[in-house]
Amino acid sequence: MRKLTALFLLSILTVAACAPSPTTGQASPSPAKVTVLRLPEAAKIVNTMDPGISSGGAGLEQIQNMFEALAYVDQVTGEIKPGQAEKWTISPDGLTYTFNLRSGLKWSDGTPLKASDFEYAWKRATDPTTKSRYAQTLWPVKGGEAFGTGKGTAEGMAVKATDDRTLVVTLERPAPFFMHLVATWTAYPVRKDMIEKFGDKWTLAKESYISNGHYRLVDWKPEQSMTAEKNPNYWGENNGPATVVWTLYDDVATKSVIAYEAGEIDRAVLVGSDITRAKADPVLSKEVKKFERQGSQWIILDTTNAPLNNVKVRQALSMATDAKRLNEVVLKDAYFNAVSIVAPGIPGQKKENALGYDLTKAKQLLAEAGYPDGKGWPANVKFTFASDAAETKAVAEAVQGIWKSGLGIDIVLEPMEAKAFDNWRTTRKTQPFHMYVSGWGSDYEDPNNWYNLLFHSKADFFYAHWKNADFDKFVDQGLLENDQAKRRGLYESADKLLNAEAPYITYYHWARFDLIKPYIEGLYHFRVLGRIQAHLVRVKK
Repeated sequence: MRKLTALFLLSILTVAACAPSPTTGQASPSPAKVTVLRLPEAAKIVNTMDPGISSGGAGLEQIQNMFEALAYVDQVTGEIKPGQAEKWTISPDGLTYTFNLRSGLKWSDGTPLKASDFEYAWKRATDPTTKSRYAQTLWPVKGGEAFGTGKGTAEGMAVKATDDRTLVVTLERPAPFFMHLVATWTAYPVRKDMIEKFGDKWTLAKESYISNGHYRLVDWKPEQSMTAEKNPNYWGENNGPATVVWTLYDDVATKSVIAYEAGEIDRAVLVGSDITRAKADPVLSKEVKKFERQGSQWIILDTTNAPLNNVKVRQALSMATDAKRLNEVVLKDAYFNAVSIVAPGIPGQKKENALGYDLTKAKQLLAEAGYPDGKGWPANVKFTFASDAAETKAVAEAVQGIWKSGLGIDIVLEPMEAKAFDNWRTTRKTQPFHMYVSGWGSDYEDPNNWYNLLFHSKADFFYAHWKNADFDKFVDQGLLENDQAKRRGLYESADKLLNAEAPYITYYHWARFDLIKPYIEGLYHFRVLGRIQAHLVRVKK
């Protein structure tokens, strides 16, 4: 998920205007300036630097800078582009993918990189003994799910290096989103010899952490810092900084801001009150950057538990929720205003399908549901949340007030200690509830990652217990449809049903705030995952 066509970095060579020395001739040019990009990261990344095991989180940015898949996601346009593979072909039935690797590919230590390295990596990540946290990424491969669940073998998984530059992959069924999976970190190649020699410690030292991306590991001081330098054996250009240094913080949000203001790092993470403070500061306000993250935050409703089993009640609650006020006033514009249940940018999502804010219509719907002006509303409708989540508490209290003043109904706020809430949430698969808060952000920009994975009645990821046979039919068909226009149409039909029946109430879409030094150019967070790709950054100082 990495790469954009590199820009040439212009340099000016200044020649000293002095007479040549009789012994040395012309003055030697000044050595090129070594550029360093200084970034923050969370300290606890010891167990997540293995691409085949990581589920993302802390460590993913470093992995993405040091490895490359067969293809990558353009970090501006979101397009899939060739990475280690110079091209690929897909059979007419959508089942067989043939990848042709670039000529002369090498690992960071100069060893030739072969198609068999990808075959090994994919099968290793799928092997249940590896305990990959993201192995399902490769389950669409024929035999992948069977192998991953202990019912099959590595030999039965249909990924095969037919020669040093050709990898052939066969799928169980058509998966139009498969190239997005090919671009994820789980599909990065890894070195078999290093893993066999060093075991699970292969990621800890530069001698064993051999990679194939724009950068390679130089030094890792656990819970202190990590340093990477340009990989001289990378196949393409890298006009980014020569060195990237990540300082590792136990509280990255708080401590990165302090370090940034002290001039120790070039980027800081902004959250909570620091966003408000930075926006008000005459200097820092010019360095605040807000980036889109493709995610939604919801109030999740149990659609089988009265009174929320009545679709008109859910619609009324949704249309009475002033999400714009929640984000801009209650949460100080820390996010993007809600558009619809599914985040913008996902094929199938249409803002026209959203119910929107309409208090008059909400009152009408609540009356039609049998609760005019809130009369007869049950006394025990609960909004459950973790007590240590200050933002969620603020939202719950605001929603309680909004529904009371707008609809005349009362809800009971039910805070729980964090661990108790986690346990409570996991039991909601079979136990009734009224509402709680959660959210989702894209792993890859495809409707399957939302409509099928979260909302299909067989998935019911958040236990809303919502079922709609037509919705399931549309997303089942969309999952297999290779014609992109037809596929989008199927998901748009599903999106309309999802929004109309309101099992989720969106109150914002995710955002990311950074402080970025003025001399840094090209530092960008793509809306999906959003890790910094150092090769795109220019340090102009």
